[in-house]
Amino acid sequence: MPYHHYEVIGRRKPKEHKVDIEAKLKGEDTKLPETEEPKIYRMKIFAPNTVVARSRFWYFLSKLKKIKRANGEIIAVNEIFEKQPNHINNYGIWLRYDSRSGTHNMYKEYRDTTLTGAVEKMYAEMASRHRCRKSSIQIIKTCIVDDKNVTSRLTDFIGSKTEPVQFALLHRIPRPASKRFNKVYSHHRPVTFF
Repeated sequence: MPYHHYEVIGRRKPKEHKVDIEAKLKGEDTKLPETEEPKIYRMKIFAPNTVVARSRFWYFLSKLKKIKRANGEIIAVNEIFEKQPNHINNYGIWLRYDSRSGTHNMYKEYRDTTLTGAVEKMYAEMASRHRCRKSSIQIIKTCIVDDKNVTSRLTDFIGSKTEPVQFALLHRIPRPASKRFNKVYSHHRPVTFF
């Protein structure tokens, strides 16, 4: 299931003041105390859909502030799209995850065209290397890293105009030079690596 980048905006519900009905019926002037507007919280969340994004918003906000879903309201859920989805970037991701032995902090770098693609790669790598579920991973921060500042893990994949990156051509299938040399059956298997 592909991941999306959402911006979720929410707040605590404004306090409701009780009205003195007897005083209102008598015609007395009942002034209500001014209610101050509750603080608005904005969070960027990676989720497969808006339902999960809203759920994760309340999960994180209840840990950070003393607010729960029953006492709060979500103002907006906006999807964030990449400005240049065809441009390759290096993405740095700070994360926290719960393993069998405890909680660990981690920083990882990925090379992708979109931030959501880098996050999907991160989830796949954490599942394979650390047997970590998506629910136990918390993304703290993301950023775009310059080519000069990347870790040694990505330097092999970054080239320049003068020195482009060269990759080995693996598993090439030899093709006949012309149609007349094309065979339907062959007496030996083709060699696809050299």
